[in-house]
Amino acid sequence: MTTHPEANTISAIAEGERAETRSLEVALATWQSERFLAEQLDSLFAQTKQNFTVLVADDGSRDSTTTILEDYAARNPGRIRIVSREKQPSGALGNFARLIDYASADYLMLCDHDDIWLPNKIALTFEHMAVLERIHGRSAPLLVHSDLTVVDEHLQVIGPSFFRYSRIDPSRNDLTSLLTTNVATGCTMMVNRALYEKARPIAPEAMMHDHWLALVAATFGAIAWIGEPTILYRQHGHNAIGAKRGGTASLVYRVRQTLFSDDRERVMRRYSRQAAALLKRYGHEMRPEVRRPTETLANIWSIGRWRRFSQLRRSGLGLSGFARNAALMVVVTRRGRAGGEA
Repeated sequence: MTTHPEANTISAIAEGERAETRSLEVALATWQSERFLAEQLDSLFAQTKQNFTVLVADDGSRDSTTTILEDYAARNPGRIRIVSREKQPSGALGNFARLIDYASADYLMLCDHDDIWLPNKIALTFEHMAVLERIHGRSAPLLVHSDLTVVDEHLQVIGPSFFRYSRIDPSRNDLTSLLTTNVATGCTMMVNRALYEKARPIAPEAMMHDHWLALVAATFGAIAWIGEPTILYRQHGHNAIGAKRGGTASLVYRVRQTLFSDDRERVMRRYSRQAAALLKRYGHEMRPEVRRPTETLANIWSIGRWRRFSQLRRSGLGLSGFARNAALMVVVTRRGRAGGEA
């Protein structure tokens, strides 16, 4: 089930105030973070609502990241807990998966090391979470995410709306849509305990931790989005994921790249493996209408190439936008790749 709640009501605000008495953890993943970490931490401790503890997992930093964290921890007693220090980097997925395993609060927010949170991010997200809880109950796995402002490394605005910049439609957050296109960006997310406990451990086959959380929320609970940005999403050349621009020029580029490279096929095979992992863990609990497209995607490479695209379309599976769907058709009808791994 998906929802886009209106939070500006007396009852929603009252629920939000009650929610703020519950515990919140902010999961901060760091790696070689010395350049931007202090600005991010400053933005956390400048929030209008301060009812949170920061959980930090460091992924083998060899710069001054740990020194910066220890300095902020000393200046904010009891507010920062370094729960994991890895000797060898495992990547963003593994680092956030560890943080989600450590989580114990009523709510969890995910935090990249190089962004800036706008001052009302926590308060605004709590309001929307409160509406979801009022509709679905606290026992339902719930997720709230928001738009972002895309900025360069000096915080100059590149795109005022990440949704528009990347041509993302946040309303496409049913499971069938999410199986091949994630619309929820992790660094904007708040999830409740019911969701992160249901989703963990994050499957190693997951595309990313945020995609896995969104899939579990869409399968068993609800997703809501905030139509205004809550963070400055910094692009600096070393982002683990980053913003991809939509538009005509990039459309032509994406189609050309798909026709002449195997990148899209590798991505589609990863989507298929992720669906298989979702099915293996939760298939016995899935409603028929969400199990069917999950099974189709999980098994798509085991059928003949000319049946693949029709099976995807019949199940409602596809990608967001003409270019992506053209790419999908080319990829799944390629000769001689059924059953193989990319």
